[in-house]
Amino acid sequence: MALGYRLTVCCKWSFLILLITFLLQVPAQAQKENNVWYFGNGAGLDFNSGTPKVLTDGAFDAFEGTASVADASGKLLFYSDGASVWNRQHQIMANGTGLMGSPNSAQACIIIQNPGKSHIYYLFTTDAAGGSNGLRYSIIDITQAGGLGEVTVKNIPLYAPTSERLTATHHQNKRDVWVMSQHFGTSNFRSFLITEDGVGISTRVTNELDNKFFPVSLDPFSGMSCMKFSPNSKWLAATHRNTNTVRLFPFNSEDSGLNIYPLHGSPGAITLNALENPYGVEFSPDNSKLYVSTNSGTRIYQYDLTSSNEATINASKTIVGQANLDTQLNYIGASLQLAPDNKIYFARPASAHLGVINDPNASGSACNYLDKAIYLNGKTSALGLPAFVQSTFNFSYEVKYTINCFGQPSNFAFDAPATEQPDFMQWDFGDPASGADNNASTLSTSHNFSAPGKYTVTFTRHINNKIETYSITFEIKAPPIVNLGPERKVCPGTAVTLDATTPDAVYRWSNGSTSPTITTSTPGNYWVDVTVGNCTTRAETKISQLPLPTVNLGPGKELCQGDVLELSAFNQGATYRWQDGSTKSTFSVNQAGTYSVEVTSAEGCTVADEINIKYNDLPVVNLGSDRAICANTTITLDATQPGMSYKWQDGSTAPTFTVRSPGTYAVTLTNSKGCSATGSVHISYLPLPEINLGQDTTLCTNETLLLNATFPNSTYVWQDGTKGPTFTVKQSGRYWVEVTNEQGCTVRDEIWVPYLERPTIFLGNDTTLCFGDTLEIGKELPGDVKYKWQDGSTNAKYKVTKPGIYKLSAYNQHCEANDEIIVRFKDCIGGLFIPNIITPNGDGLNDVFFIHGLTEDNWDLRLFNRWGKEVYRTTNYRNDWAPPAAAGTGVYFYHLTHPATGRTYKGSLEVVF
Repeated sequence: MALGYRLTVCCKWSFLILLITFLLQVPAQAQKENNVWYFGNGAGLDFNSGTPKVLTDGAFDAFEGTASVADASGKLLFYSDGASVWNRQHQIMANGTGLMGSPNSAQACIIIQNPGKSHIYYLFTTDAAGGSNGLRYSIIDITQAGGLGEVTVKNIPLYAPTSERLTATHHQNKRDVWVMSQHFGTSNFRSFLITEDGVGISTRVTNELDNKFFPVSLDPFSGMSCMKFSPNSKWLAATHRNTNTVRLFPFNSEDSGLNIYPLHGSPGAITLNALENPYGVEFSPDNSKLYVSTNSGTRIYQYDLTSSNEATINASKTIVGQANLDTQLNYIGASLQLAPDNKIYFARPASAHLGVINDPNASGSACNYLDKAIYLNGKTSALGLPAFVQSTFNFSYEVKYTINCFGQPSNFAFDAPATEQPDFMQWDFGDPASGADNNASTLSTSHNFSAPGKYTVTFTRHINNKIETYSITFEIKAPPIVNLGPERKVCPGTAVTLDATTPDAVYRWSNGSTSPTITTSTPGNYWVDVTVGNCTTRAETKISQLPLPTVNLGPGKELCQGDVLELSAFNQGATYRWQDGSTKSTFSVNQAGTYSVEVTSAEGCTVADEINIKYNDLPVVNLGSDRAICANTTITLDATQPGMSYKWQDGSTAPTFTVRSPGTYAVTLTNSKGCSATGSVHISYLPLPEINLGQDTTLCTNETLLLNATFPNSTYVWQDGTKGPTFTVKQSGRYWVEVTNEQGCTVRDEIWVPYLERPTIFLGNDTTLCFGDTLEIGKELPGDVKYKWQDGSTNAKYKVTKPGIYKLSAYNQHCEANDEIIVRFKDCIGGLFIPNIITPNGDGLNDVFFIHGLTEDNWDLRLFNRWGKEVYRTTNYRNDWAPPAAAGTGVYFYHLTHPATGRTYKGSLEVVF
């Protein structure tokens, strides 16, 4: 157990010796957790040397609020933008993405260490103003992932919606921490207390506020602001953009109340006016000044708070900083943040520099604002700077210490800024036996005393022409000697008593017991803190269970008749006893009953198990006797029985199986109990008559085909019912026959016999031409028709230029048609040759009534049909007449006259389409 106290500052030019009985535990803090900053576009600062060193290894590009934390020695642990977490190696922490804060929130996040568990941190996040994610927190265990940390619990909701305002300060007990936020769309502030037990499940809501103190607005712009506690936790300041004001509230760090009205002489809520778009806010280290950034991050105002009077504070408003930004964009604002060097830093938006208020405790321009004070070595600032627990910047100028028992170092620290460098400072631990370790010359230190006993420790410093000395006397006590003994290994269920009895001791066991002894049968690591006076010794031991034999005969089983089950209880080195007294590791079961075994390990631990076995009947399978069927028929085997499943020889699972070939067929039936039996049958084939009507055959018109189905000792039935062995085909159709042999097996065969029409060809009537004329005979027939003329040519058409007999054979597949025409030639009288036939079918050949030698004009032509009706008449015939197709094939009579010469011709004309 560690005991601590703090000493207030002593008088000038003298020594103050305090002899104290230690009753309070107050840890000595070095306040270096705020020494490493990351913000903006990869920018950072390191305050461990007292003067900020610029860092350029930041991994994020943060537009607004960030948070970072170091350990007690000032070494970086992790940092965040509210949406992700980066470890000290600038890598995303394990499970460190998907946080529900917004990087576009003015105070996006803040990091709080668990007051009693130094390895646990809470990361609070805010959504953008009015967002549905609200205020949440995640838990980080810095010991995980090899010391790089892991987010173990993520995004625990607290309430929604929240504004972007978020800050923190210590409780009055200087151990626990208040986290304060502002409820968006209301006048209320909400605070949560972080203790050793975690984040308080209840919240303190200051709900007495109305528009007079904190005007309500649903405009997200109103929530885009900051708030801060003063280092001494007595003030809370929040900017309010919609009213261009700052709201200043006295704060009670004991119960987190905002003192709206004056109470016991304390000031009430104060409104600071006449500001344009206020955003960032920060207190001076001595809590006497308030700084506010306005005008889109270009101006800084100072207020003097020493009067605690609203009118006086407003009258003290002074512009102390004017930022000449690198870009002319209209930003929302810029943050202000107090630093370990007691200066206030200003985030110049989108700038390569930070502004600095060098002497923030000084009034007016004496605060010494420098606009481009810190060059960020190529990185840029944005709107935000890291958030911290504001009370960690409060210096009490007191000695703080933690006194531990012998064997553990005791800690001592003087709570003053590291920037205050005394002319001389020294610790004297009053322990000459420790040699050179008896003295130290830093603000914080530790000492491991060389032996139990009483010691006087003195701290002396020379500063500002003063000598300040602090002395404390205390006793280093030896811790009690406690031994719980070696590890116990017992069979499960065996009780073990652990004894830590020590005279005049107080006990705290790992299971919460406060007795000198505990009895347990639960395995695990056990420890006890034994405290005698102020010293505590922790003793530990382990109770482990000897392994039990592994025995599992399984659940009760139902077997099938004939099955044998081998039960095994084998364990290396064990002994066995079955229900019948046998001692082997296995037992064979072949009948129903209950079977049990006890197995004892080599260490003497016994386990028993039993199993109940039941036997079920097998199915009865009957597929009938072996049988023969005609080779071209099928037979269906039926194994249907209620409640059965089936498996045939080919793997099919239907209750029936259709046989299509000879062979042996088997089926396995399985009943609802899983019992199976198999039956089989042999199927043979009877011979079939052999018939073959041949391939499908195409005949030509007027051809016949004899079909023959003759087979010995058989009967016949043809498609038309006739019963002879043969059938003569005379017309197109499908023909079949069924032949049945003496075994009664019937075979059917069929044949398709189509008929082809022979090609229809007509070369025309014999005709006479004038010498010198050409007559084209023949035409292209539809279908795949082949042609052969008398001279062997194969075209569809033939041109006649001389007298003779012209023959054509046309083939449609194998069907042939023939025709011929006799063409004579003569000398034409009067130079004219009048044809006796035309074919106006549109093929360009002999399509019109063309009179050869008709070269003179003014020939009169009259045409009559076969009934003597005139159908055409012209006085100037141009060889262009052809009847319409609708007139059809027929004979016409012509009367051709040349009036000028009196020449007249009459005759008939055949028209063929």
